[in-house]
Amino acid sequence: MEINNLSTQLNGQIDGAKANEARAAQQVPEKTESGNLSDKVSISKEGIQSTEDQFARIELEKANSAAFSKLKQYKARIQEYDQARQVSPEAAKETELGKMLNDPAVWEKMAENMFR
Repeated sequence: MEINNLSTQLNGQIDGAKANEARAAQQVPEKTESGNLSDKVSISKEGIQSTEDQFARIELEKANSAAFSKLKQYKARIQEYDQARQVSPEAAKETELGKMLNDPAVWEKMAENMFR
């Protein structure tokens, strides 16, 4: 008798009853919702679900980041216009926001959007 075989024989004798019960439980086919027996392999949906959740969180973070960067840009434009307006009305007209306020095409587009 070899030493390598000795350990497996002992484990088989001690845990034999538990191992037989585990094998028997694995061999019982599952019932589906319709009541029929199936031989399907159970795939854990937890890994798939967590991956989808992680992907959704990343995409949400990207969208939030883009929205906040746009918001910062608009806030900077408004502050620039406000500071220039405090200096003089002519300086306010020279800012990006001031140019947009005096552009008839911008007013036309705003009117179109209001009537939609």
